[in-house]
Amino acid sequence: MQGQRQTGGRPLSRAEARQLPGAFGEAFRAIEMFPGVTPTLSGVPYFYVRGAPPGNLGYFLDDIRLPGLFHVFAGPSVVHPALVDSVDFYAGPYPARYGRSTGGVVAGQLREPSGEMHGEIGVRAYDSSALVEVPLTERTSLTLAGRYSYADPVAHLFAPEVSVLYWDYQARLSTQLTPHDRITLFAFGARDQLDERNDEGEVMPVFGAEFHRFDLSYQRTFQGGHARVRSLVGFDQSLQEEGEAELTGWTGQWRADVTKRFSPVLEASAGIDATEERHRLALGQLDDPEEEADYLDRFPSRVDSVAGAYTSLEWQPTPAVRVAPGVRADVYHSLDTSQVGLSPRISAEFVLSPRWTALHGFGVADQPPSAALPRPGVTPKLGAGLQRAFQSNAGVRFQVPDVIMLQALVFQSALFNLSDQPGVSRIDNGDDSISDSSRSTGAARGVELLIQRSFARRLSGYLSYTLSYSRRSVERAEGPSSFDRRHVLSGAVAYRFGHGFRAGLRGNYYTGLPADVAYLEAAKDPPRTSPFYRLDVRAEKRWQFGERGAYWAIVLEVLNATLEKEALGKSCNAYTCKEDEVGPLTIPSLGVEVAF
Repeated sequence: MQGQRQTGGRPLSRAEARQLPGAFGEAFRAIEMFPGVTPTLSGVPYFYVRGAPPGNLGYFLDDIRLPGLFHVFAGPSVVHPALVDSVDFYAGPYPARYGRSTGGVVAGQLREPSGEMHGEIGVRAYDSSALVEVPLTERTSLTLAGRYSYADPVAHLFAPEVSVLYWDYQARLSTQLTPHDRITLFAFGARDQLDERNDEGEVMPVFGAEFHRFDLSYQRTFQGGHARVRSLVGFDQSLQEEGEAELTGWTGQWRADVTKRFSPVLEASAGIDATEERHRLALGQLDDPEEEADYLDRFPSRVDSVAGAYTSLEWQPTPAVRVAPGVRADVYHSLDTSQVGLSPRISAEFVLSPRWTALHGFGVADQPPSAALPRPGVTPKLGAGLQRAFQSNAGVRFQVPDVIMLQALVFQSALFNLSDQPGVSRIDNGDDSISDSSRSTGAARGVELLIQRSFARRLSGYLSYTLSYSRRSVERAEGPSSFDRRHVLSGAVAYRFGHGFRAGLRGNYYTGLPADVAYLEAAKDPPRTSPFYRLDVRAEKRWQFGERGAYWAIVLEVLNATLEKEALGKSCNAYTCKEDEVGPLTIPSLGVEVAF
């Protein structure tokens, strides 16, 4: 059963992502093309979405929440791209079936078993991947996929002292018991390790993360609908502070969803779920006692639990009106603290003419405290309560099917009780009362524009623009968010030349970040770093063979082909400002792909 695609989402298929320069063929990584998405650092797949921090963006695969989506060192996603049929991106109010994210939602849909033998193999300069589906019987199919890296030679070009390792796996066994009943066992996981050699020649762990998920589901289709019941077990582990702190967690979840179409104009969905997480903190001898105390306060060993339920409708009373209301309720418990989250939301589309549609959305979202970046096992305690967001947007869409689509939206978000330490790191100078665990309040508003020409055409591409204002306040400090970029512009063009040749270019431009300033008053409107731009390129030559669409191809792809450096920070005192540049972060990829 695929995740339910509802009003307000922006779908992107794997076939479309393959043609996007800089996405390396991955639909998950291609969400950077959408308006409302603000990069933290060029090439690094962690984003602020309408003002919400990266840790508040929910990643789902076939309705399973992922603890992390991308490998270390600006690496690929932890799921083989051929296993993902498409991705839906919700920057604002998202379907009630997901929940527990005060940012946007990225929902990947698994590719359905084909029942036929097929596969893909990819070999690149820094990793290799493979996927194969094997029909075991007429009704049973086994799919195996994975990736393994050997990225050190490429990494040493930019950082000779760094060693990188990552791998992932996916295995799915699906049995069609009857024409209406299916059982699926899905197991997947990933490992990342980043080490650094110090001046004394010692190899020290800088980053380590690992997760595994085992999901057993039963799906039944019936007249006008479908239902699924699933049980999941998971394990997460992360190393912190050069291996001196280890966070591990075990997860158990049970979930049931049902969707039923009652008439041509009305479809209803409902679901319930319950999750228990056992977290463990193991500390070595940290050099800083305050840092040790902070770990014990934010990540104590404990048992957390949450139970939730949702219901939503897809109602189309007339051909020109489509409304999707929904509500979700969750009860959280951690240590001696309990919280209740109630999240109503509604999206609507009104057809004004055959090509013009008006769009509206409003929603409330709740989420437990989050880490700065999504990482397996890094789950703060409930502590000061839930984060909360009020999300709204309105706009229009113009569309000529299979030719061009234009969408313009205005949005506004109000964010409360945020655990976003990076977002306030540039406005808390001079105020000793602000700590890493302090909660903040945020607001974001802006305009989003997307023009897209169908990727099914010989000449395809898009133009995406975001104008946004994102602010934070914590204690007495107030000012723009540390990752407030006023203007983000992105565009690409791709062309099929024939005879198996394809090529494309993508350009990205965004304005600078607020500077670090010495005084609270100056933090309200600080100077900014220099703007940044980059150019990505992709070229492919494909040779077809066989009668079933098999091919092999040579693919050249470069992210930041112009070798641009980026200013990630700017420090100012009463007399002068100094920028801190990083990079150039350039990722070249020359590889061979085979599909059969």
